[in-house]
Amino acid sequence: MSEQSVILTPDQRLRVFVSSSMTELAPERQAVGAAVRRLRLVPVMFEQGARPHPPRDLYRAYLEQSQIFIGVYGESYGWIAPGADRSGLADELDLARPLPRLIYVKEPAPRRDPRLESLLEAVRCAGDVSYRRFSDAPELRSQVEEDLAVLLSERFSPTPPVAWAEPGGGVPAALNPLVGRADDLAAVDAMLADDHVPLVTLIGPGGIGKTRLALAATERAVDRFPDGARYVDLSAVSDPELLGEALARGMGVRTSGSVPPAADIASWLRYKRLLLVVDNFEQLTDAAPRVAEILRAAPGVTALVTSRAPLRVAGEWVYAVPPLPTTAADPATSPAAQLFLQRARAASASFALTPDNAAAVDEIARRLDGLPLAIELAAARTVLLSPAAILDRLSDRLGLLTSGARDMPDRHRTLRDTIAWSYNLLGADERGLFNRFGVFAGTCDFAAVEAVAEPHRDPFAGVESLVESSLLVQRAGPDGEPRFTMLDTIRAFAREKLRDSGNWAAVSATHAEHYLQMTKDIAPELNTSAAPRLLRRLEFEHDNVVAAMEWFHAHDDPAAALEIMWATWVFWWRTGHVEQGNRYMSQILARADLLDDGQIGMALMLAGGVALVSGQSDRAESMLEPALPRLRASGHGPLAALAAVTVAQLALERGEQDRADRYLRECHKLAPRAGSGWEASLFHSRLALIAMRQGRLDDAHDNLRAALDKSGTDQLAMVVAEYLFAIYAVTQGRIDETRQHLLNGLSVTTAAGDEGGLGTFLAAIADLDTRTGDLERAVRLAAAAQALHTPSNEMWMRGFVSPWPTTGLDAAAVRAQLGADTYGTAWRAGERLGTQEAVREAISERPPPEEGAT
Repeated sequence: MSEQSVILTPDQRLRVFVSSSMTELAPERQAVGAAVRRLRLVPVMFEQGARPHPPRDLYRAYLEQSQIFIGVYGESYGWIAPGADRSGLADELDLARPLPRLIYVKEPAPRRDPRLESLLEAVRCAGDVSYRRFSDAPELRSQVEEDLAVLLSERFSPTPPVAWAEPGGGVPAALNPLVGRADDLAAVDAMLADDHVPLVTLIGPGGIGKTRLALAATERAVDRFPDGARYVDLSAVSDPELLGEALARGMGVRTSGSVPPAADIASWLRYKRLLLVVDNFEQLTDAAPRVAEILRAAPGVTALVTSRAPLRVAGEWVYAVPPLPTTAADPATSPAAQLFLQRARAASASFALTPDNAAAVDEIARRLDGLPLAIELAAARTVLLSPAAILDRLSDRLGLLTSGARDMPDRHRTLRDTIAWSYNLLGADERGLFNRFGVFAGTCDFAAVEAVAEPHRDPFAGVESLVESSLLVQRAGPDGEPRFTMLDTIRAFAREKLRDSGNWAAVSATHAEHYLQMTKDIAPELNTSAAPRLLRRLEFEHDNVVAAMEWFHAHDDPAAALEIMWATWVFWWRTGHVEQGNRYMSQILARADLLDDGQIGMALMLAGGVALVSGQSDRAESMLEPALPRLRASGHGPLAALAAVTVAQLALERGEQDRADRYLRECHKLAPRAGSGWEASLFHSRLALIAMRQGRLDDAHDNLRAALDKSGTDQLAMVVAEYLFAIYAVTQGRIDETRQHLLNGLSVTTAAGDEGGLGTFLAAIADLDTRTGDLERAVRLAAAAQALHTPSNEMWMRGFVSPWPTTGLDAAAVRAQLGADTYGTAWRAGERLGTQEAVREAISERPPPEEGAT
């Protein structure tokens, strides 16, 4: 059971032992029982029936037959049997150590027995349980349902899942010092430091400085979170249904489509203690309850959200970010004026505050209501204008507010008019380029800017001017190349201007064609040693690639969308965007009437592959089988061979021997057309997999050798071939050869940055170490591998290889040999290894096997 996903059948349902005081917590016991039964599990409770046995013997027997332990505690320490030195509750908790333990503590409990308080503190500090607080029975039922659902979505194991800490990853560095926010920063930091505050939301209008304050608060608080911080920008997401997918992508969590993204996120976060920073939530407030659900499943996580409105969910603490103060004892010394001064000096190093311009600077800050973005836009103009000249023009422009929309808040109107004022100071060419930036989603590189710029115009000077005017932000992309983006408020203004200009359709079409060509250009290298760099680049380009596909879909061109998907399929599989890829493939196939037979075959092949790595074998087969004749007829020999062998494998897994044989005969006919490269390598890997299952070991060896020979520099093909070769070797008892193939595959997955593959290889190496007697290292590597596991991140490999045939000692035997203390120490050390140290540990020289080791 520890090596496979749990399969629930009517007579093999999981049994959940429920431990609590039966009198004090009777309503809570009923709530837990209802939650367990709702998930089609069996609650095991002491009161379910009378038995002619002593109580201790009875609950010991119940525990031995259970797979999950739930402990619910209030104020009572529980009944102590005559002659015993501790209560039955304490004894049950201790006896349940081999099981996953979910602990729920009722608060407040002012009369809690000190012995129970001590027991719970020891459990909480041990860190090997899920520990949550609740206030009443309905809340407890909700928590139990969520926790059991997440637990069942993970690989069921008697050892607890662990966290993989990468502190501070993904949080952007602030571009400028924080000005005038000392009090705000202290207030937000105090909220983040409070263990009882799971969610802090910074609210305010666009341009008020929410993101900048959030970044500063993160920088101050991150050291209090052992697993660091993660940053997710939702500015490019408008559909609440895509929230889970966007959060997973922002955190680097792989999704598969076979489980909801929230399950992967909850699994990844569940045992972490980190700060999750979610920026620009305002357009997704309908999906706010999902954030609350994730936080309930991850009690060690605190979320810091920026939004124009509160999320309005339980546990939320709201902080309204105020404008910068515009008054001070001396002119131009207010925080708002100091921000103007800072940004003016950044725009022009020679700018200085003087008695002649101080009053103008102070009045600019006041006229702009202390709005940081409006002040920055005005300050950028000091390159060309004095503060007095800026004030004159600003006064004229903002005077129009009296005739503007009266139902718009003053600060919103001030910001919009400030953007319009800065826009109107641009030259005609600069305004045209500004408008065209509205077509981009997320960041873009200079090549993309050149593509959408007006023909026969050099955009370099325009980009430089927009950056200097603070209308465009320049940031470093992968490998340090410059990328450009707009703040969401400014992008909305640019998009409006582009639509008003009448150029929206033409520019959008050019944008889509550019990203189609970009994906086709990088496709040949996506499975080579250049893959990590290119996958990072595609992550930066993701929003624009999606926008291009949506444009093609909306304009009846599924063939172009298919070209993008085919060019980038490695990205969708390897970086955890399988669910999103599946959705786009469904859109493409829905317009099959606009595709030719060869294109339909490729679309079916790609959709089948996406389904396969999502664990949806029925759907995969339903796509691959009709793809085969189309691929064969259109001359796609390598793809036809790969489709045939995959259908043969799926038929064999179902026990449909005759059908499998029929497709295997098809494979032999197509083998000469399989060619070389990744298709041929995967073709031979699948033939080897089938041969191993049928006991044809010589055929398996020959096909594995062919798979390696044909893989070339293709990382996916190499990983699959090396892992299957390791399975083949270990079943023959050739341990050194097995280890070498595993280390080869580990090297490839490490270079590719594939956490799921890395965890798969580490777990197999840990199993080998139990055979050679290096038990402590085996435990450390097993812990490191478990830390990488979510329901989806290893799923793509399960679509290509067999489960690892466990050959060494199981966890219980290792624990027995090492002793509980040594085992626990080794496990905790493995939790803390991190990816680089885990790889070093795996490839390090091993001591000679202990005498008697197998």
